[in-house]
Amino acid sequence: MVCWLPLSGLANTLTVAYRDHTGAMSSATKAIVERVFDSVDPQIELAWIEMPLARAENALAKGIIDIDFGRTRLVYQDTPQALYPSESLFSVGYHLFGHTYVGNPQDYQRVVGVIGDQVAQMIADKYQWEMVGARSERAALNMVNSNRVQAMVAYVGVASIIEKEQLTNVRMGDNPIESIPIYFAIHQRHQALLERLDASIGKMKKSGEMAALLEKHGATY
Repeated sequence: MVCWLPLSGLANTLTVAYRDHTGAMSSATKAIVERVFDSVDPQIELAWIEMPLARAENALAKGIIDIDFGRTRLVYQDTPQALYPSESLFSVGYHLFGHTYVGNPQDYQRVVGVIGDQVAQMIADKYQWEMVGARSERAALNMVNSNRVQAMVAYVGVASIIEKEQLTNVRMGDNPIESIPIYFAIHQRHQALLERLDASIGKMKKSGEMAALLEKHGATY
């Protein structure tokens, strides 16, 4: 178990929750968040903590961690302790991952998503799918690979797991079924940083630095 309580007490160290990804999108997002905070204050150190979706939400609400990255505005809409910069980092496509082929969204009835992924649930509600919950992207993709569900709905970065895990029966749809703005959420005790964070993110977008970092890490979005 990671011991992260002492870290959040250090004056210049902010703890950041991230998911169990080793793909390009995770690497790109980490690089972007580090660059954003370095621009705001070079004295700020970021301590990265691997944490599942639901656990991260609880930890940020309680103030145990400082930042949760790679989230949408759906996640903390009922959590007053969590604040979002006005500027999104970028937008990502949510795709269907099917068994041997990918059809139209209307063709599916039973689809898996990661527990705590509210975008996946929103899409499932839109298409009136039966949503099955899995604890991780790998677990969900394995369910598709073994044909226990018809498909998975997830953001495009999950595609990197398919080849790594040799999931030969899984195919990703060519086109996203939704495009979703991605943010990081920060605990309200750091509210004074929001204006500078927005300025930093906006400047990186305008200069092309944001797109360059995504490209450098091979992130598809």
